[in-house]
Amino acid sequence: MATLSEQQVKLPSSLRNILGLFLSSGMAQGAALVALPLLQRYCYGPSAFADMAVYSQLVGILGAVATFRFDLALVKRESADAARATVAIGLRVLTVVTLAAGLLALGLKYADSATGAIAGLWLLLPCGVFGMGVNGLVTGWLSRQERFGTLAWVRGGGSTLGEVARFLTAPMGASGLIIGRIMGQWCTAAGGVRSMVKEWRQAARSTKLSRAAAWKADRDYARYTTPANVLAMAANGAFIFFLFEYCPQDFVGAVGAGMAYLTVAAGLVIRSVNDVFFKHLDHLAAGGLLKPYLMWSASLILLSGAALSLLWWVPDSWISGLLGAEWAAMQPIMRILAPWMAPWIAASALSGVFPHLGLQSWTLVLDTLHLVLIVGLIGSVLSGLSSDVMSEAEALAFLSQYTALQAGFYIAAIAAAIAAIVRSKA
Repeated sequence: MATLSEQQVKLPSSLRNILGLFLSSGMAQGAALVALPLLQRYCYGPSAFADMAVYSQLVGILGAVATFRFDLALVKRESADAARATVAIGLRVLTVVTLAAGLLALGLKYADSATGAIAGLWLLLPCGVFGMGVNGLVTGWLSRQERFGTLAWVRGGGSTLGEVARFLTAPMGASGLIIGRIMGQWCTAAGGVRSMVKEWRQAARSTKLSRAAAWKADRDYARYTTPANVLAMAANGAFIFFLFEYCPQDFVGAVGAGMAYLTVAAGLVIRSVNDVFFKHLDHLAAGGLLKPYLMWSASLILLSGAALSLLWWVPDSWISGLLGAEWAAMQPIMRILAPWMAPWIAASALSGVFPHLGLQSWTLVLDTLHLVLIVGLIGSVLSGLSSDVMSEAEALAFLSQYTALQAGFYIAAIAAAIAAIVRSKA
């Protein structure tokens, strides 16, 4: 167990790593923020962003199961040999899930669903899932080595190239948004693989025995963390899928684009904090976890809340003037959705506390509850619909109810994490 002096050394180091990831990855997020309004103004309309929103949810759900979350297990592997065995398991699972993604897309197409009508989904979905899975494994490998600077630049470069690709693929129509995202993921994956290849070659090839040992050590990630992540993504996905089926495409596109703006900065904070927080939890002395968790969660809520409040300072006329009249609905939608983002950022950025405490089953329970609540809300709204398409007033009322539910859930998730820390005396 680390002594107090060692802990004092490690914590400033973790803060430096977070700052390094935050600043370096900011290049990619800055590129996305610059590119997004230009893409809206000159390249893609709301309907294209509606397709992108649905695709993102589908790839997110499948990506959550793509490696059985052995990318998280990688961070805890002390030797390169054990890490390579863990990657080998993840790649085998990823191959199966990638094939399943293609079959799912074909099934949606032949079921005549609105989602299945997205052009080229049968190819785009498996390509996106594969890129997401490889990126997860690369992130786990580099985080295990504490090469956070390399990780940040790999992500930043790949994401920036992906944004550039979205402009180049604009002549392809709505699919161009998705193709650009996939190209960015694959560029990130290629850069990450190149960064890890030296140690990979030095490690012993995985064997049936080494993979069995890795599975025995980390099977809770497959049994608990993976289902929890799928449930979490399914809860968020159900929201977009419902809108896509029952709302006009332009409204869904405004929601999707608004969510993109809201999650660009949020994703930067969550990934930067989570990558380092999870790695450095082991350096805390016994009984020393509660205070930093409380401090970090409160700081994240306050800082993100202050940033989100800027939405009420930006006049609606600026948005219409910058993006065009077809995007006039986006700003009011963002204001409705913003309040649940602050507790979400804090809960998600510090979610590594559950696997650290060996309480992956808690996340499974929480995310099951989350999905049940979302499905219940959707069911209650469906029962009151008077037609197959929601009116604008009905859609906005649903967004307000969704925000209240989301905010309550993520506050409860933070409370559950605090209870877990107290219970474990960590």
